[in-house]
Amino acid sequence: MTEQTDGSGVEISLPGVLAASLSMLSAARPEGLSEAELLEVVSLLEATKGAAAALQARATAMFVEDRDERIARDRADGVVSAREASCRRRAARAELALARRCAPGQADRHVGLAKALVHDLPYTMAALTAGELSEWRATIVARETACLSHEDRVEADRRLAGCLRSVGDRELAAAAHRASADLDAEAFVRRRRKAAASRNVSVRPAADGMAWLSILGPLADVVGAFAALKKAEQSRYVATGDPAVDAARASDERGRGAWMADTALELLSGRTEGQVQPVEVGLVMREEAIVRTGEGSDGSVFFRSGNGRDFTGAGGRDEVEVPGWGAMPGEMAREHLLRLCDAGTATWLRRLWTAPGGTNLVAMDSKRRLFSGVLRQLIELRDATCRVPFCGAPIRDIDHVRPHARGGETSAANAMSDCQGHNLVKEAPGWRAEVTSTGLDPGGGPHEVTLTTPTGSEYICTAPPLLGHGRPHPPPPRSAPALVPDLMWSPVETHLASMFAA
Repeated sequence: MTEQTDGSGVEISLPGVLAASLSMLSAARPEGLSEAELLEVVSLLEATKGAAAALQARATAMFVEDRDERIARDRADGVVSAREASCRRRAARAELALARRCAPGQADRHVGLAKALVHDLPYTMAALTAGELSEWRATIVARETACLSHEDRVEADRRLAGCLRSVGDRELAAAAHRASADLDAEAFVRRRRKAAASRNVSVRPAADGMAWLSILGPLADVVGAFAALKKAEQSRYVATGDPAVDAARASDERGRGAWMADTALELLSGRTEGQVQPVEVGLVMREEAIVRTGEGSDGSVFFRSGNGRDFTGAGGRDEVEVPGWGAMPGEMAREHLLRLCDAGTATWLRRLWTAPGGTNLVAMDSKRRLFSGVLRQLIELRDATCRVPFCGAPIRDIDHVRPHARGGETSAANAMSDCQGHNLVKEAPGWRAEVTSTGLDPGGGPHEVTLTTPTGSEYICTAPPLLGHGRPHPPPPRSAPALVPDLMWSPVETHLASMFAA
């Protein structure tokens, strides 16, 4: 895409101009400015973000529509099937997600916003282009008017033009909702019926070893379920006449929220009071965890690290990584395991051995066509989530980086964890994946795959540290040992040789 300069006839590249602007903004510093100038900088940058969002929306809509038009022509000519056309459209959104550094689900929302701004919301787009509106406020207008037809949406946008720049976010959402309901009440009814079909249950980690369990459902059903749980909690203060039951209730010191949460989880899991739940725990072990050098006067245990320094097991690097969830202090993990054992829970402990530095798992190979069994568990523990950058979705598939049909082996080195969407996207025309680091060589870094999109952009898919991001980097390896492994050595033998040398 090119533009003309001020009458000079010289064409300049828009990406080049934007890159130069980014470089100037990155180098700018606010030191030495007065308070008034600082506030002016804040205001101008806010307007710049709005104008940039408008240009980004135009580019997004143009990219997606051009790609979709090409796919539609191929489909009409019989070049591709309906399934292949759907996969290519999904691949275009995945390519956009990588460019925007976000998850594919977020990219879909960005595409919807871009199309709405370009085609249906001219007043909102004009305010965004002028820097008088933020991208989030434009999203509010697009979200609240999404159920309208093109003509009604344009009219709703015209009605909102007078308050786009003045009211708060909540007032803007209410105004857009009011205009939409006034223009097409039936559309709101259809929207609510459609929303009921999207009911679901989700779980996500919370701070301090907790987790959120969310249920999205119709308002009446969710409120009714909460009311029933609230009523059950209040009934525990009513005497039953049974001395044992009344004594147990009186001794229960749990607060209202804790009691309701425990009761809901017991009912949802199908467990009765006091029934234990089986659990499998993966213990991620560093290589220095087996070399014990002594105990301190306070009872702490000292271990010998690879660089010759001692550290104590009571702090520092005494930590546990719960695969897929995050970090947990070692003391808390031990207390939790003891509670499980004391309660009689069927507990399985699986020790996971890492390479020096605590970054990579010891790998294993398989002659099977599919990734299954312990090999699949190994790869899932290594990758934690979908490996495509910015995605972070739960693992659904373990995929061959080099396809099995082209001689790719079923091994940890040739494996990559994906969500279902990216597993399909990587099979679309123009996408390529190549293993650039197997993660098996001691000191050679983690497993790494280079993903190339149809436009030629490359993205590095690196396996996360086994103990999670945010840990201190492992010490640099010492000089290479005199013992040189034979070429026929297995990865396990190479790993053990490096440990003996350390």
